[in-house]
Amino acid sequence: LLFLAVSAEEKGLLGSDYFAEHPTVPLESVVANVNLDMPLFLYPLADVIAFGAEHSSLAEPLATAAAATGFDVTPDPWPEEVIFIRSDQFSFVRRGVPSVFLVPGIRSRDGSVDGAAMTRAFMTTHYHRPTDDLALAYDSDSARRFAQMNYLLGREVANERKAPRWNVGDFFGDKFAPTGAKGARP
Repeated sequence: LLFLAVSAEEKGLLGSDYFAEHPTVPLESVVANVNLDMPLFLYPLADVIAFGAEHSSLAEPLATAAAATGFDVTPDPWPEEVIFIRSDQFSFVRRGVPSVFLVPGIRSRDGSVDGAAMTRAFMTTHYHRPTDDLALAYDSDSARRFAQMNYLLGREVANERKAPRWNVGDFFGDKFAPTGAKGARP
């Protein structure tokens, strides 16, 4: 397992692109990329959003890890924003590496909390502003479960005999994957 902390995502994926272009290990040994960026733990989370999971066999171990930690996996609720190609995992996708971008979801375990409204409020009021600080609401149990889910996903992928593969006929796999890196689903 290799852990990266990259910067300059919003300046054009500069950090992740630099690593993908000049890796410290042979790029062909990088079998998957799990990107975590800006997790918001504003309320008791019921779900996670897995941008790009539908493109590769990463969807299966992700579903297992999510279920084990009490999360549902929600499909991309904002497809018009094309988030999958706008964050650091895309530097790896462009080099044929199956990838997923995981963020806390927009549903709360507490029926009295509108998670989608809280997420929208954060994005319009605090995102990229000085008010994005430690005084904001924070649900530590959701953070713990999210970290556990990511650990389980990483362990599952690392212990699997076969590397994750792009789904047959998937746009990203067809465009970027080397021969032989496809075949998760027909």
